[in-house]
Amino acid sequence: MTSPTLRSRIESILFVASEPVSEKDLCTVTGAADGDVRQALGELREARAESGMALREVGGGYRLTSNPECRDDVERFLLPPKTSMSPASMETLAIVAYLQPVTRAEIESIRGVNIDSVMNTLEQRRFVKEFGRKDVVGRPIIYGTTDYFLEAFGLRSLEELPPLPEGAPKRVEGRVIALPLGDARSASMDQIHESVEGHEDDIAAHSEAKLTHSVADELEHAMREPA
Repeated sequence: MTSPTLRSRIESILFVASEPVSEKDLCTVTGAADGDVRQALGELREARAESGMALREVGGGYRLTSNPECRDDVERFLLPPKTSMSPASMETLAIVAYLQPVTRAEIESIRGVNIDSVMNTLEQRRFVKEFGRKDVVGRPIIYGTTDYFLEAFGLRSLEELPPLPEGAPKRVEGRVIALPLGDARSASMDQIHESVEGHEDDIAAHSEAKLTHSVADELEHAMREPA
C-alpha cells in the first residue's frame, strides 16, 4: 500500500480538529517543511473548491468547514426553528468587536439601553466571553470576542474587521469616546450606570441567535438616534 500524500495527511488532521490548526502545528505534526505544508494546503483548497466541504483560514489557522454556498441547507438541518438574532444583539456584538475589551456600562453608554439579556445571548452563542475585570472602582467585568466569532465571520484576525463608519465611537487613552447623544439618551445615562455597576453578573435568559449582517453596518445602526 502506498503512503498517503501530505495533502491527505493534512486533510485528516483538519477533519478531526475541533478548532483551527495553525500552519506551524501542521508542520510539527507531519514533520514537513513550511513550504511543503503551504503547497499541500493550496492543493487541498483547490480540490475542495467544488465539493460540499471547504478549506478556510480563520482564527489564525486552517480548518475544514461546510461550503459557504450550502450554508442555508446546513443551518436548516442543525439549528432550531427560531434562530434569528435581534438587531439589539447584532448592534451590541459590533460594539464589543470594535471596542474590546469593553464593560457593560461602556456598551450601554453607547446604546442607551440595558443590555443584560443581549449579552447573555452573545455568550450563549459563544461570540463573546469574559476577559477579566477592569482595574477601577467596582471592578466591572470586561468582555471581548472569541475565536468562534472570527470563525463565524470568516476572519483570520480582528484586523480584518470592516472599516468603522465615520464618527463611530473609539478609544482614547483607554476611555470609550461615544458619539454625541440626543437629549433623551443623555438624560438616561446616569440612571443606566447606577443600575449596571455592581450587577454585571445578573444576566437574564435570551433566545438563540445567529449572525446575518456586517459588523460595521450594525455598529453604524447602533449609533443612530431612535425615531
